[in-house]
Amino acid sequence: MKPADVLSPEPAGGTDGGGGWFAGLVPNAVALRSLSVELRAPREIVVGEPATFALRVRNRAPFPLSVRLPTSRLWGWDVDGIPDADERRFEPPETPRRVAFRRRGVRQFEGTWDGQIRDSGTSGDEWRPEPGEHILTGYLASGKSLQNLQDSVQITVLNI
Repeated sequence: MKPADVLSPEPAGGTDGGGGWFAGLVPNAVALRSLSVELRAPREIVVGEPATFALRVRNRAPFPLSVRLPTSRLWGWDVDGIPDADERRFEPPETPRRVAFRRRGVRQFEGTWDGQIRDSGTSGDEWRPEPGEHILTGYLASGKSLQNLQDSVQITVLNI
């Protein structure tokens, strides 16, 4: 399912007041290395029942940071390598975006998945149930430098 565009505890947007002028002085590569990512998700879900998961991005630095992302997308998730559990492959606009983090601050992104994969069918979009074991991955949309900016959990999808 499409992730909810919820960003808390600070409002969504490009750059907010969380970083101040100092945040923009930190090089992007250093700022990205100062972030950690944790995915919190249920270990079991039932096909057709939306289950909420959360991606927490934490600034480990004792100073505010502002990071530049290559697209308008702040974060993303995939199931077994399928972005947003949608095989139609939506690509966000390639408009760079900045996001600020307070010193030692946390931003939380929330999404849902109901154990189904979306695909284009002959009569429109089709949802197919995917019971079994799957890897759910959440990440900060930082481009190719995903080394420490993603986390995964194994989920069992039950077909009841």
